Amino acid sequence: MESGPPDPPIHGHSWEERLPFYDRIVNTERASALLLVAMYQRLDGVAGTEVEVNKLPGWEDLGDERLLTLTAHLERAGMAVSGLAASGMSWCLSPAGVLRAENLLEQRNRPVIRYDTALNGLITAATDKFPKHRLKVQDFLSSEHAQILDDVLTLDEIFSAIDYLETEQFVTVERDASRPTAITLTPRGRKCGWNTKVDVQGFLAGQHPVGIQNSWSVEVYGGANQIGPGNVQTNNFGLNAEQVMKLVREVKGLVPSMDVPDPVRERITEDVEALEREAEREEPQPARMRRLLEALRENLDPAKTTSFGAAAAAAQSVISLMM
Repeated sequence: MESGPPDPPIHGHSWEERLPFYDRIVNTERASALLLVAMYQRLDGVAGTEVEVNKLPGWEDLGDERLLTLTAHLERAGMAVSGLAASGMSWCLSPAGVLRAENLLEQRNRPVIRYDTALNGLITAATDKFPKHRLKVQDFLSSEHAQILDDVLTLDEIFSAIDYLETEQFVTVERDASRPTAITLTPRGRKCGWNTKVDVQGFLAGQHPVGIQNSWSVEVYGGANQIGPGNVQTNNFGLNAEQVMKLVREVKGLVPSMDVPDPVRERITEDVEALEREAEREEPQPARMRRLLEALRENLDPAKTTSFGAAAAAAQSVISLMM
């Protein structure tokens, strides 16, 4: 790819220099995830150790009121526990908070996640440019849709996603010396973008859109402590097939990094595939999905694994979905 103008100033800046940019454009969900990661990095991933969040580099500029909102959100999600300081600014990470921070950082660096974020972000940002749906690449770089946790997508990642969207006829592309400068949604791109949640790969697979798979958030799900990307709240007495498909995708992504014996890995893979088949049926049976979830939860039991990393994170997601 030919070289061009340098990236916007945000690239290459320190965490402290980037933070005000994120604070202006992210909602409470994303800001909470960023704070969770900042706490994890300051505490070296140790649960139970207190940190004063208003003294984290850059975060003091948010003000106590905003920080109290974010820490309360983390506490409600089971990610953080209040410390002893009367100011309310002293907090510890819970074991679940440590796991979630590790998962967020791991996912941030996965090429496939970054690519998916670029695809979905470009379609979402262009959809917001109503009614012409024309998006300048420079505007995209300055938007929240180019965020990936505490990082920003690179130009190469964005250009690669644009090429793919053009090939799949989601966008037309304007270029300057072969370098993309703007995109406009085609009718197909608009159809994909005109959904509550955008999922380009799901759209291509003919599936009902189930949301951007990584929204870098800490969310409270249906009264239970649910930590996972792209989750939505659905209160019912059964299981929703879309929720199960989200879980299937999440666990599939975690399986390769699970430190478990091969027989256990095979059983987990079989359970996930069975769940996927059931969720894709014309009329999925909630009772059967629950039985399959229980079998998956049993095989993800930390007592059967040799670590508490990816398998424990997947187990927490399964348990939360069942509650």
